[in-house]
Amino acid sequence: MGTRTGFNTRTEEAGLPWATARWDGSFIPFARTEAERQRIGDPRPSLETRYRDRADYEQKVSAAAHRVVALSFLRQEEVGDLVAEAGSLYDRIIAHDPTDRSCRYLFPK
Repeated sequence: MGTRTGFNTRTEEAGLPWATARWDGSFIPFARTEAERQRIGDPRPSLETRYRDRADYEQKVSAAAHRVVALSFLRQEEVGDLVAEAGSLYDRIIAHDPTDRSCRYLFPK
């Protein structure tokens, strides 16, 4: 759904825009569509390129979760909640206005 970094970039308003904040991480969502990706100059493939739709995304999350279950790093009974949470994140990213720089959309209401 996006890229996670081990740092936060700083803005002009915060000062020292060339520096990064320590101990925090950022989440930068993928562009929703190819048109959006091209408009903002994002080199990463868009969600539209990665997944046909929410069901396709959830199927891929489920398949990955079952591989982790087979390795004994996740319990089978956790898969359903994990897939539901992933689907919820998908919905929030698809609905999010990319010009809104806040992180509120990342947290379900």
